[in-house]
Amino acid sequence: MNPLLLYTVPHEASFGAYIALYIFFTGLSAGSFFLSTLSYGFGLEQYRGLSRPGIVTAILMLVIAPVFLLVHVGQPFRSWHLFYFLNLRSPITWGSFLLTLYPISCLVYGYFIFRGDAKKARVLGLLGIPLAISVHAYTGFILSFCASRSIWHSSMMPVLFLVSAVASGTALMILVYAGWSFYQRKRFTIGLEGAEMVQSLGRILGWVLVLDLVLTGCEILVGAVSGGEKAMVTRLLLNGPFAFYFLGVEIVLGKLLPLVLIAVPRFRTVPAVLLASGLVVAGILFMRLDIVLVGEYYPLV
Repeated sequence: MNPLLLYTVPHEASFGAYIALYIFFTGLSAGSFFLSTLSYGFGLEQYRGLSRPGIVTAILMLVIAPVFLLVHVGQPFRSWHLFYFLNLRSPITWGSFLLTLYPISCLVYGYFIFRGDAKKARVLGLLGIPLAISVHAYTGFILSFCASRSIWHSSMMPVLFLVSAVASGTALMILVYAGWSFYQRKRFTIGLEGAEMVQSLGRILGWVLVLDLVLTGCEILVGAVSGGEKAMVTRLLLNGPFAFYFLGVEIVLGKLLPLVLIAVPRFRTVPAVLLASGLVVAGILFMRLDIVLVGEYYPLV
């Protein structure tokens, strides 16, 4: 065989940026849905103002997410094959049904919220939480089941995806709530009640960021002391071509700086929390891209 032909075969990524964006938007949907249930589902009345914008945001993110998935597969009109040719051992099969049930749950739950039917909204909200968790966790399972990709092949992946979904969803809801308050008041201020809501959500976001940093640190530490491909891929994130996006954008700008703005009392103002929220959303986006793209950087041999 001609060695030139052997070594110049183009390496095509199986997933790529479209799948990373799909995971990102499903995470935003799941996080927004969870926050929308704090009042009706868990009885935390101080978060009642999040219920309507939360479920609307969850539905909008869920409308956007499958677009990237359908574009990626190349044959979107064959998506019905996922329901006809079943493989119960595959997370993709389970995900197909979850992606059908979860939007229905969101629509019914939102209907009862806007009707003001608290009792039925509570039931649908609590039933929808496992669906929202499952819809995002299954994407983590898809990656973790890929034994040939060492950076993905980790039991931590679904948990990391869920925590980052809560972080990005909380950050997005802070921005959405502030924007909705600006619109209602017809001026660039959210009032005392709105400021208290933003600060409260900021504290939640801060604790979620701490957990996210711990999980990310564990994964990087294990990868750095491992051998073989896992160590090679980890070096791509720490001092390779992806270092700027991982360390600079995802970690410093997307997690550490927002945590400082939220945790340090002298910095914790409403504009600072809004800035931190925007940085977190961007940081989680780069986290999705880093995981997917780095995992497929080296061709399989």
